[in-house]
Amino acid sequence: MHPQSRRRGIGTAMARAALAKTAGRNQFWAHGTLDPARATASALGLVGVRELIQMRRPLRDIPEPTIPDGVVIRTYAGTSDDAELLRVNNAAFAGHPEQGGWTAVQLAERRGEAWFDPDGLILAFGDSPRERPGRLLGFHWTKVHPDHPGLGEVYVLGVDPAAQRRGLGQMLTSIGIVSLARRLGGRKTLDPAVEPAVLLYVESDNVAAVRTYQSLGFTTYSVDTAYALAGTDN
Repeated sequence: MHPQSRRRGIGTAMARAALAKTAGRNQFWAHGTLDPARATASALGLVGVRELIQMRRPLRDIPEPTIPDGVVIRTYAGTSDDAELLRVNNAAFAGHPEQGGWTAVQLAERRGEAWFDPDGLILAFGDSPRERPGRLLGFHWTKVHPDHPGLGEVYVLGVDPAAQRRGLGQMLTSIGIVSLARRLGGRKTLDPAVEPAVLLYVESDNVAAVRTYQSLGFTTYSVDTAYALAGTDN
């Protein structure tokens, strides 16, 4: 809503029209979860059904990654990695509305993005007698924002559920931050007063992930909330 058009009931009217068209089965995202959005949601009988936290940390004082025994790190080598990448992604994000259930087509679409850099897709493989040869344990797909100099992103971080509780998420996050700092190099931000940073998005109910990111120096930057009618299956 344009700031000059607020407080005129336009947003509420549009939301009511959308609910009527879909029998109340929409979700409405409030970016920043500001008070006017909360008030509109309350007036429409909507409740928060999902919270997405944006966290950030500066690209300085980066913790040195420690790679455990039995793990080998390398970057994306090409489509020969795709089967394992899809397996781990879909296991790690089973049921996730955007990240789960990826296909080879969806993976190829993301590789086709202008920002894709194979050196920014970091893979952790098992390297011990107990591991199946070529078994991917986890991955960290990083992203440099071409339109925002000095800003990198933890685009996707996934760990095979069978390989959890081994510190792989924290290790992969740290390696990715180091990679982003190297690739961003001396790039300046659009605002000289703002230092280069890395951002990520995480579901608020993923408590383990939030704690991992906090331990690595990330703090909450903003919170987006999805609203829906209470009792609907969204």
